[in-house]
Amino acid sequence: MSMKRVVVVAAGSVIGFGLLALAGCASSMVPKDTRQADSAITSVIQESLQANEKVKARQVEVQTREGVVFLTGVVDTEEARREAGRIAWRTQDVEGVVNELTVGERTVGSWLDDVMISSKVKSKLIDNSNIKAGDIDVSSSQGVVTLIGRVSSEAIKSNAERIARDTSGVKDVNNELTVGTKKF
Repeated sequence: MSMKRVVVVAAGSVIGFGLLALAGCASSMVPKDTRQADSAITSVIQESLQANEKVKARQVEVQTREGVVFLTGVVDTEEARREAGRIAWRTQDVEGVVNELTVGERTVGSWLDDVMISSKVKSKLIDNSNIKAGDIDVSSSQGVVTLIGRVSSEAIKSNAERIARDTSGVKDVNNELTVGTKKF
């Protein structure tokens, strides 16, 4: 078997495992209509990024939680980083943007490392009976893990961060978890 084929097979296995580990139940802390609105915002931003010539949409991961858009990934230029942020801010119903995009070069190896890190963190969250892992989205870019979502207590927020920090390969953690139920 050629080296290229081994890498492709390994990448497919890692991606499949990663998607399985990252799949979780819908957040119990956020109402269904809010989750649907967030999904719509994410879709509009992804479509806008696809149509934009300054940004390579495949380099940008978009997540939306309660109207706040989180941009993570590695883009080629500072101009692309700023443009992705502008696109997010200009999208209807966006209440905030956290632009954690970094400028640099991302190799297939570093991308696979990030998929594995995210998968390991999510698996550890799922294994912890005190944490509702479906309430927490996990992403990783260049070894920096971002936790996004809403949890019921400061203790759970701190525990989730500790779990992420204690995972091999994690260089830093951006804990964007919000505590408590959303007031309407």
